[in-house]
Amino acid sequence: MATSPSHLLLRRLSATVSKRASNVAVCRTTSISRSPSAYAFTPTSHLLLTNDNCRRFKSTAVEVEDTPEAADIMGTPEKLNLAVLADKIDKEEVLDYTSDKNKSGTPSPWAVFDAWGAGGDIKPYLSTDEEAKLSPESVLIPMNDGERESVPDETDILGVYNKLLKHRSSNHFGYPYNLMFDHGELYDFMKYSINNLGDPYVTSNYGVHSRQFERAVIDFFARLWKIPEDEFWGYVTTCGTEGNLHGVLLARECHPDGILYSSKETHYSIFKAARYYRMDAKSIPTLAMGEIDYDALASEISKNLDRPVIVNVNIGTTVKGAVDNLDRILRILKNLGVPRERFHIHCDGALFAMMMPFVDFAPEVSFEKPIDSIAVSGHKMLGCPMPCGITISRKEHVKKVEQKIEYLNSVDTTIMGSRNGQAPLYLWYSLRKKGLEGIKQDVTHCMETAVYLRDKITAAGLSCRLNDLSCTVVLERPMDDEFVKRWQLACEEDIAHVVVMPNVTRQKIDTFVEELSEVVERCGRIEATRPDSPLVRLNCSSWGGSSESPVVDLKGRK
Repeated sequence: MATSPSHLLLRRLSATVSKRASNVAVCRTTSISRSPSAYAFTPTSHLLLTNDNCRRFKSTAVEVEDTPEAADIMGTPEKLNLAVLADKIDKEEVLDYTSDKNKSGTPSPWAVFDAWGAGGDIKPYLSTDEEAKLSPESVLIPMNDGERESVPDETDILGVYNKLLKHRSSNHFGYPYNLMFDHGELYDFMKYSINNLGDPYVTSNYGVHSRQFERAVIDFFARLWKIPEDEFWGYVTTCGTEGNLHGVLLARECHPDGILYSSKETHYSIFKAARYYRMDAKSIPTLAMGEIDYDALASEISKNLDRPVIVNVNIGTTVKGAVDNLDRILRILKNLGVPRERFHIHCDGALFAMMMPFVDFAPEVSFEKPIDSIAVSGHKMLGCPMPCGITISRKEHVKKVEQKIEYLNSVDTTIMGSRNGQAPLYLWYSLRKKGLEGIKQDVTHCMETAVYLRDKITAAGLSCRLNDLSCTVVLERPMDDEFVKRWQLACEEDIAHVVVMPNVTRQKIDTFVEELSEVVERCGRIEATRPDSPLVRLNCSSWGGSSESPVVDLKGRK
């Protein structure tokens, strides 16, 4: 059977990308005075090691004959025309996540005070002797006197570790953690084993707890997301993932035969929950900027109207910070005739659901709309020395999982049994100290500084994007792995991102972009790994901005 022009084109593009990628080595540099071991790199499935110790992108595409159609899209032999190629990407298929176990989902700010200078200059790295004190041999736990004599003193080890953490925290760009906080007033409480085991609203016999602070934190978010006092339930979780696990569990209990729909750029914890709970789940394609493909979602729901609908709405995706349009999803359900008792909506708001109420003219995500639960991370936006999160649900749903535990003299409603009682205390302290004005100030800093970073990278001539409701700046992946490790960038295939938090300052951004420009000059720019790679989608015109045609001034024209 003859090959169609479109299939021939895609084969030609894949082969060309493969050929070019094999000629582009990921450069290593010795100009940055850092130990190579400090930047250890683990190749992904898209990379392989070559004999010259450079990393190259891997493709098994087969070379085919040139075609005029392919030539139009490829442009000059030296450079792939990403903007044109991005708009040629075929519609993606919806993956039935229950039967298809391929990757689906993406792996995984505020500043009123600064405990040790996270927002200041970049701190120095360790010397060779200091590095040795953190080696496996040095941190070994001795089993006899001979081993005890061969290892450094604990005080020396911890002093070096503190210096390492200061360095790592001072040039932390790729992950959404607010590092500017000062909880010195709470350090004295670390000597207590504070455990909020059981339900936050049913006190157990164990008296060393912080339930009063946990309930105050939950009350704050219930008011922030506008749910009446007698209609909500929630608790402080160990992280955003636990909040997602709890939200999806409630959905499954309310609709045992429901189907979970979520975008393919959803955090991996949502699909993890579907596996844990043996739920049917659909991985819906996304638009170029990372939002769920609404037409694909509507089409898939329409095929399964005999079963309840469970939708995970992303309030900021992991890699691109994209916010799914909740109102549009609700309109889809209404237009398809899905009654309220037949759908359940969980909102994964790990980072941005805590920011959105403080962004001027942003769409509202609240319980005044027909949603059922929201989960956020506490350590990301507020800043906290330990991972934590908050989940809020409608109280009526929690009754379906509640069990009386006589041993605790409480009820089992949470994912975990024993629960960290320190985290609620730290969250309460941050909220009390910052207040609404402090949070607003931090959100404004993050949003405005993200625009500054995007403009600086764009001015340097590199591909870069920023969603409207986001502080996550997405850019083409730098070709130097030591640079990536130095700035702790989160990467996905041929793109990387920076999450602008309160500790990301304009001074640090200037240093970052200057070093990035040096990397480009020394190592070149990355090529797209495949015809529909993240870098290709990054240049899609649907983002708006630099890929769009220039604005025409019509003043005076007839």
